Amino acid sequence: MSSILGVFDPFLGATDSRELSRMLAAMAHRGADCTLVRHVGSGALAVARCEWELTPTHAGPVMIAEENRVTVAADASLFYRADLARKLRYRGVTPAGDTPGHLILAAYQAWGSECARELEGDFAFIVWDEPHRSVFAARDFTGKRPLYFTEAGDTLLAASSLAALQAHTHCARELDLAVIAEEAAVLAGTASATCWRGVHRLPPGHYLQWRLGERARVAPYWTAPLFADRDSGQVPFDEAAEELRRLLTAAMDERLAKHGTTALFLSGGWDSPSLYATGQRLLSDACDGERRLEAVSVSFPEGDPGREDEVISSIVGYWEGKTRWIHSGDIPPLAGLLERVAYRDEPFPHLFEMMNRALARAGRSLGAHVVLDGNGGDQLFQASTVYLADLFTTGRWPTFAREWRARGGGDWRELLRCTLLPALPASTLHRIAEARGGKPLVNTLERALPEWICPAFAREHSLLERERSNVLRRDGRSRAARESAWQFTRPLIGRMTASLGGLALEEGVEHRSPFTDARVVAFAASRPVLERRSGRETKRLLRRAMKGLLPDAVLAPRPYRTGSPIRYLTNAIVATMPSLIERTMKNPVLGDLGIIEPAVFRRMWEECVRRDDLNLCVSLYLTMEVELWLRARATRGSERGGSPSAHRARLAFTS
Repeated sequence: MSSILGVFDPFLGATDSRELSRMLAAMAHRGADCTLVRHVGSGALAVARCEWELTPTHAGPVMIAEENRVTVAADASLFYRADLARKLRYRGVTPAGDTPGHLILAAYQAWGSECARELEGDFAFIVWDEPHRSVFAARDFTGKRPLYFTEAGDTLLAASSLAALQAHTHCARELDLAVIAEEAAVLAGTASATCWRGVHRLPPGHYLQWRLGERARVAPYWTAPLFADRDSGQVPFDEAAEELRRLLTAAMDERLAKHGTTALFLSGGWDSPSLYATGQRLLSDACDGERRLEAVSVSFPEGDPGREDEVISSIVGYWEGKTRWIHSGDIPPLAGLLERVAYRDEPFPHLFEMMNRALARAGRSLGAHVVLDGNGGDQLFQASTVYLADLFTTGRWPTFAREWRARGGGDWRELLRCTLLPALPASTLHRIAEARGGKPLVNTLERALPEWICPAFAREHSLLERERSNVLRRDGRSRAARESAWQFTRPLIGRMTASLGGLALEEGVEHRSPFTDARVVAFAASRPVLERRSGRETKRLLRRAMKGLLPDAVLAPRPYRTGSPIRYLTNAIVATMPSLIERTMKNPVLGDLGIIEPAVFRRMWEECVRRDDLNLCVSLYLTMEVELWLRARATRGSERGGSPSAHRARLAFTS
């Protein structure tokens, strides 16, 4: 992983080196050991990396690739390079080297603006095409590597962080209050909007094209696969399980460090254990003494819902391995909260940042520069009960009856909840939600506005309409298929993925997620929904694929979900929030901006504690994170009183 940036200005020509230095300095947390700036045409490209990334198995020693007046700055790890090389030879293109930058440049020469769809891996890159006086940039479909951009007049700025863009003289510094409100309300938001007006995130699976004298154009090159609803003559279940095992083995082979140790964040569920078992079998069958796969896990106290210690021990013991344990009590989830808020580019946090940092540090202590996790398993191999509505409304009543009995049935209210409500048109659901005070019905992908969001602000900025427009449309898909696709495309997923990659990099490791391998994704999506959920069972296909690689007791169906660290988090929130409320909610910035009603916020906190409502607790805390982020950047006029609009006029924000 690296920090990359591009500045393109048709009038200045050579870009001010001091400006570039400031921008790179703002991204020092993404690598600063080695830096290279290359002036190109009417602008410049720059890359900064950690020294360990310069090895051939990571980014490689070439910082910026250049050939035939085409220049590439890349933050990338590419997989299945042999397959890419074969496709390039077929196109008559030979890469000048084997680093990700060289391969991306060769792909651009071979396919032009279609090149991103031919690449497999985690990447963000910027191409300057001198013959066409144009810029091309792209991100992988999972969003592991970030890329932001803005246009200031005729100037295009692109970089790995918002802070880098705002280090440039011409970058906008005006808050987008509607986006701030979406953050405070924990809404879906858009994939491209940031909290700064006119500064955009290049969404995962999208590319950007820009030509001197023209405006930037952003478009998708990847769309979520059409998840299958029913069996349509695919290979039988057992054969599919074998094929899934083969694909996961290849995905692990590509993502394991080529030499030395790889650490895997191991839980006691089914996702990361499947990767651990697949990796251990791969290394065992290959008699590969050059590579090792080590487990890193968090130990929770007995009785805590996050505890899976015994299951994890049985998994690792099955492969005669060892676990590097971290005790949850040694990872305060809100440690350094104010410092982290002030440091962060955007208001929204990763709730388990400190735990993921601790896991990354533990992996690094084992000698690893690559860490793996099980992210993506839920999206690919699990479905909610919405599939019952698909069965019922399409007349597959025998299958519905069998599934209804297998999950234990229920009364007429439960029957309506699982069949009728998900089948109602969106307009009807919205009308019913309005009659219920704005609270959406079950089985919708939309979130309700929290009670503490000011209704007048919500109406003025059309927050509910924005939320509804951002939710993925069905477009002929089944409800279960839309839900699965939404899990891959909803904006929060890409943001959390980039956040995980960034914080891991700060701890000295590269974060990879084998389940998001494009081949695994395409295959899993092709399988019928009853392999994702049937009766009380979930992840049927994944569990069958692991038969013989994990203990039978681990693969057996479970009466309830295990390994939830929610209490670990909410206990810390409950202990911390009273002092934060006392410190901020008498005079909150969000109140000055007219976004929240402070009195309602305080009342809802008291109700949250009284009811022990875990979801409400997290929602209130996330609003508080936005408040703290604003306070870290805001200065106020000395006078108080007046209208919210007058207060807004006295607020000044700095990046």
